[in-house]
Amino acid sequence: MSRQRLTTPVLAIACTISVNAALADGSSGPTPDGHAPAGVMVDHMHKAGEWMVAYRYNYSENGGDILNGTNAAADHDIVENACLFPSQTPTTPGANTCATAPDRMKMNMHMLDIMYAPTDGVTLMVMPMWMSHDMNMRELEGADDHGGGGHGGGHSGGAHGHGPSGFGDTQFGALVKLLDSPGQKMHAGIMFSAPTGSVDLKNDEGVFNHYHMQIGSGTWDFLPSFTYTGNAGSMSWGAQLSGIIRMEDKNSSGYLLGNKFEATAWAGYRLTNWLSASLRVIHTDQDAITGHYDGAHMHASPPDLQRNYGGQYWDIGFGVNMVVPDGALKGHRLSVEWLEPVKDNVNGYQLERDGTLVVNWSKAF
Repeated sequence: MSRQRLTTPVLAIACTISVNAALADGSSGPTPDGHAPAGVMVDHMHKAGEWMVAYRYNYSENGGDILNGTNAAADHDIVENACLFPSQTPTTPGANTCATAPDRMKMNMHMLDIMYAPTDGVTLMVMPMWMSHDMNMRELEGADDHGGGGHGGGHSGGAHGHGPSGFGDTQFGALVKLLDSPGQKMHAGIMFSAPTGSVDLKNDEGVFNHYHMQIGSGTWDFLPSFTYTGNAGSMSWGAQLSGIIRMEDKNSSGYLLGNKFEATAWAGYRLTNWLSASLRVIHTDQDAITGHYDGAHMHASPPDLQRNYGGQYWDIGFGVNMVVPDGALKGHRLSVEWLEPVKDNVNGYQLERDGTLVVNWSKAF
């Protein structure tokens, strides 16, 4: 992962907001730890009549080994096992073999977050997004010895790259206050996701892209969450349980993404009246894909098989939150967080994760 490429723009953003904060006389006003780390969504509510507009950017990259469970898989193992149907074994006559595997994957997400509080106890929100994916494939050593190639339509194509982009699914719903006492807050998220992202993208030959290279889920989804936050002096902390529950049996292309559950907890420390730092732990559990494309598609690489999706993942987040406490730019917030993978225990065969960068700007009024 080329993390050095990320360092320069992040530092430039941090320096910019730091200069703005330094110019403010800021002895009072909003605090930087009033929001959770950048990667935590639906983390806060607003007072009656208040609006907030935010822009969120996510960049994630995968590269390195192909994992089987927690272990790196050799090419001969991937060729023989990663593209098998559940009913097949390597000795099954005509059993699928893999010809290619992902070498590098990148994802960019741009999200607009609009929030409005009609009352102190309810905050409404809508979050449209734009997604782009980019993936490079490599040929697997030994694939030719097994006659590796495409199955179910198309061909293996050898080493190549591709990257679709477009509007993703749109999230909307409400946050409902459960607790608001000095130093402690809790709320529930009753959110939904509308299937505005494409799930029928195909290559130039009319063959469906890999499942994870589609832009949306293709289903109406329920996104429940419970968020608790607390603070005392310069210390702040919080925890959140969240999930994605698919509310349909399959999408218009014939398959269904797996349900997802996430648990996270964090602690923060206010360094100045405009800057705080945070440390976060995240555990994610996601089911494999079920169903099947209802048209021509590949069975020649691990991402072509539904069982090679989902698993259990652990990450540590390192973040900074910044706010202009006073002056002309009072209330402008910027938060940055890097999510470092700690452990992957994947279903089937999947490309190892390198990490995720999250940048979030917001302004309430």
